[in-house]
Amino acid sequence: MLGVAFVLAAQLPWLPAAAPPLLISAGYLAALAMLAVNRRPWLLLVSAGAALNAAAIIANGGRMPVSPRALASAGRPVSRALIAGADPRHLVETPATVLRALDDHVAFHIGSLAGIVSPGDLLMAIGVAGFVQAGMNAPSPDAPQDLR
Repeated sequence: MLGVAFVLAAQLPWLPAAAPPLLISAGYLAALAMLAVNRRPWLLLVSAGAALNAAAIIANGGRMPVSPRALASAGRPVSRALIAGADPRHLVETPATVLRALDDHVAFHIGSLAGIVSPGDLLMAIGVAGFVQAGMNAPSPDAPQDLR
């Protein structure tokens, strides 16, 4: 909850310019701490993805770099806020971007839905899907047991 609160607080419009990157970085570190405590098989993938995203975000001053080429491939325009550097969570990828391989540069199209994600996002999505599926397949403690 603390990690989510930090990331949401970073979007408050009255914060000083230096605060959002710090809050987002702190939010990712809090989420990583929670995931480290809850070591379940599928949550390890979620942890790995979150660690990759945290590395990219922290290395780039508290904001996730976004590839303009990937945005164009997904049919999404580059926002004015992103171009102006006013987006509190993202920045435009440049040759100087640190850990470019970990930024939001994977374009996807699923029906009419299109967007871009990072390799960390992909790992987290697989981990969450596996965690949910494992929970759905787990035996219920209330289910009658076959005692043959």
